Amino acid sequence: MKKNNSRPSRGSQSQRPQQSGARSSGGGRPQSGRPQQGRGPHPAARSENQIPRDWRIVIGTHAINEVLNVRPNQVKGMWIRQGWEHSGDLRDMHDLATEKRVKVDIKPENVIEKFGSSQQGAAIFVDGAPTLDMDGLDSFDKSVVLMLDGIEDPHNLGAIMRTSWLTGAHGVLIPEDRAVGLTPTVHKVACGGVEHVPVEETTNFANYAEELKKKGYWIFGLSPRGKRSIFELDLPDKVIWAIGSEDKGLRVTTERLCDELVFIPQASSSASYNASVATAMALTETLRQHAPRGNRKKS
Repeated sequence: MKKNNSRPSRGSQSQRPQQSGARSSGGGRPQSGRPQQGRGPHPAARSENQIPRDWRIVIGTHAINEVLNVRPNQVKGMWIRQGWEHSGDLRDMHDLATEKRVKVDIKPENVIEKFGSSQQGAAIFVDGAPTLDMDGLDSFDKSVVLMLDGIEDPHNLGAIMRTSWLTGAHGVLIPEDRAVGLTPTVHKVACGGVEHVPVEETTNFANYAEELKKKGYWIFGLSPRGKRSIFELDLPDKVIWAIGSEDKGLRVTTERLCDELVFIPQASSSASYNASVATAMALTETLRQHAPRGNRKKS
């Protein structure tokens, strides 16, 4: 399945800076995936504070429906608020869960509200998520991956996951520390995007960066210190966009992993784009350049 994409001619584009020393001398590629949790007691026997940490708690009508449609066999159970019969959305959700043979338990609304004020009357518990298949990335002729360097706002990460899904991103790397993970609010805002785009947590971007560069990826970091705008780039077939945190931007250690820093044009220098908006612009430009000429909207 491996394909060694030759690097496209850059013309005036800067060449990849030389790395000091040999690449990735520390034990091969990083391991992807997460340990699977045994089935154990049903969530009905647990309080909201006893849900296993590696289960995903998903709220939001669209997000829950996507879970039920995409991975019903990994659902451990669903809670729905009392009085669900009077809501069309909750009735439809209940019917879909029954169809998928998911056990539904009725809970007081104030119990479900502990997962988020925007929970829309239901929560679902999932053991498993898409995993980043590093070897599988070789099979793509064109690909885009995100490296999110410390996104802390769950609304930003949720919006990024939704856009990543719709623009066909193949993976998202996030730090294990000082960054938001896949919280219930992230699932709610993503509207099902989390079910389609692998999210990999890591303590070290460098190992992934080196492995992905070997697979033909070029890393572009969004930074006001960039010399060229994203619209001046002739993007390669395999792209990694590095996006910094909401307040500090990219860390110096992450900037050093980038082949080039680039900026997004703006009319005023007194502010900056929201992280999810900047990511959406970068992903959309990648989709535009990667799409065949005359590409139509997909259903």
